[in-house]
Amino acid sequence: MPRRSSTLPDMEPLNALRRLAEIILADEMPPSSLGPEVEELGQLVQRYALVQLTDQIQTEGESKTAQGLALSPTMAARCVQDIARTVVFSRGVHRAIQVLRAQMASRPARILYAGCGPYALLTLCSMAVLKPADLEVTLLDIHEPSIESAWALLESFGLTEFVSSSVVGDACAHAVHPNRLPDIILTETMNAALEKEPQVSIARHLMVQAPDAILLPEAVLIDALLVNPSKEYGFIEYEGDEAGPHEPDRIHLGTVFELSAATISSWPKKERSVLPAASVRIPSQVETKYIPALHTTVRVFGDHVLTVRDSGLTLPKPIATDGALHGGELLRFHYRLGPRPCLVCDVSSPAG
Repeated sequence: MPRRSSTLPDMEPLNALRRLAEIILADEMPPSSLGPEVEELGQLVQRYALVQLTDQIQTEGESKTAQGLALSPTMAARCVQDIARTVVFSRGVHRAIQVLRAQMASRPARILYAGCGPYALLTLCSMAVLKPADLEVTLLDIHEPSIESAWALLESFGLTEFVSSSVVGDACAHAVHPNRLPDIILTETMNAALEKEPQVSIARHLMVQAPDAILLPEAVLIDALLVNPSKEYGFIEYEGDEAGPHEPDRIHLGTVFELSAATISSWPKKERSVLPAASVRIPSQVETKYIPALHTTVRVFGDHVLTVRDSGLTLPKPIATDGALHGGELLRFHYRLGPRPCLVCDVSSPAG
């Protein structure tokens, strides 16, 4: 196991990055234990990137696109602080590269990184430990300051040889070069329950052009549950209980939406304003202590998975049902595309 450090190493930039990358990519340590390393990684990238972290919510510089909200470069930079996201995505991306290289040793694995942000963070660890013969990245972001910052960062680390090209543009309008199709399409442009941001539209648009590519994350699953909020850490405060977290009290209703290469291929080819999703039935007898909620699971690649509350990407979301559920209702879901994408729930009475 790579040796851990408690302070940022005072060494040449690439060596410092490589040392952190080796620790982050090693599977021996659970993601939740790597807070110090992820913090050091954030400190390191800020030494050389043009876009800096801030503790303030800043909407200036964000883009409201036809398919969802593109976070400002400053807000995108804050994603490095999401420990589990940074570790699990970095590991999943690296494992996908390893699998591809084992299958085709004659050329680098090609990644199209849509929404790379100001740090190209999710490929950074792999670049640090691999060679340009292993990996070729196309950086794509709607914000020019993000592309400029990513270039400045990679130049400081001596990693620009990994980048085949960089594009400033909307990923939902990006044309993939037919003679250089990506092997991996990587995009993390999402919020919990796939709300607000254009993850679904970006993945769909790019995968239609490169259907044989590996999509990362491999799958985003959204499940509907009934949960007892008094036993859900982070959903509401525990009601005066100082004993610590309870075992969750949940009733799983079913998976209502999945974003994956398989589901994308099954969706109607003609552009529509909605995508199909599943329906679930509320039990005929339901106690008033339960409320309906959506839980998100992000399977980046293989066993590199984020489950509910591991990350900001997987925080639970209440389901808007316009009133209390009495039992037996059918919850019909569909995914709404457009500038405010989200899962929409229509409630039918037991008789409906």
